[in-house]
Amino acid sequence: MRALITTKDGSVEFAEVPEPRRTSSELLVQVSASTVARGDLNTARLSPPGSPVGLDVVGTVVVPAADGSGPEEGARVMGYTGARAGGWAEQVALDSSLVVPIPDALTDDVAAALPNSGLAALAGLEAGGFLLDRRVLVTGATGGVGRLAVQLAQLAGAEVTGLVSSPQGRDRLRVFDWLTTASADDVAGPFDLVVDLVGGDVLSQAMSLVAEDGVLASLAQTAPETASVPFFWFAMHPGAKLVSVNNTMGQREAGRGVRRLELLARLAQTGRIDPHVTGAASWEEAPDLLAALGARELDGRTALRIS
Repeated sequence: MRALITTKDGSVEFAEVPEPRRTSSELLVQVSASTVARGDLNTARLSPPGSPVGLDVVGTVVVPAADGSGPEEGARVMGYTGARAGGWAEQVALDSSLVVPIPDALTDDVAAALPNSGLAALAGLEAGGFLLDRRVLVTGATGGVGRLAVQLAQLAGAEVTGLVSSPQGRDRLRVFDWLTTASADDVAGPFDLVVDLVGGDVLSQAMSLVAEDGVLASLAQTAPETASVPFFWFAMHPGAKLVSVNNTMGQREAGRGVRRLELLARLAQTGRIDPHVTGAASWEEAPDLLAALGARELDGRTALRIS
């Protein structure tokens, strides 16, 4: 089958690869859409040449899981490939714990923007516990994960601030009239939860904004510099926690991944969350789209249509 794989120069190219081998709990999906996300860019840049790419999947089940779990043959589904990637292919094997049927009203393009970013946003917010009437800061708020995180935090009853790096970033978030936006120069803590999606100096500053007994959840490292712990931080922020969050953690336990994917699909279908899909392109354009993402020239999420 045809698939996109990584190259030695940090991009992707087409190749003929074997049909995916499946365990008893995995189903085979004929892929119709994915998205271009920063996680895919990291895969292309950091993985050995020949590695699979693609975290998000929308498609149709062609072979259900042998153990009877998950959607049936013919179901239109969305799913998350996890760290092994492989969604940029004609077919992909998905574990039944990370795939759900999606409603007819939800388009392929929107559904494809939900699994990776949505699960990451939920995992980051979960680190803060009960969020009703709590102060939450999301760094990198204009990105795919950040945009969903601010919306999900607001739905949970939090008072939400989104950290942006430019006036253009503020403009992109003006659609959320309930959201406070701030830059690194004017952000004011303390916050009960900080969801950091940038790392580096932003993470270092965010540590000073955490309240006593607060939580800083680190999900990503997009900045090139190394973060450092502010002087006397532990004494000045008693009980505060710095935790590393991975959106694959615990998703297969007790149906958590399925419930969360179903929640994301339901919220998107009813318009309560918007992943901000701003365009769609053929997967033939994937190398150019990755380059544009790396140069920060893409606004919002781009759906990748696979044929």
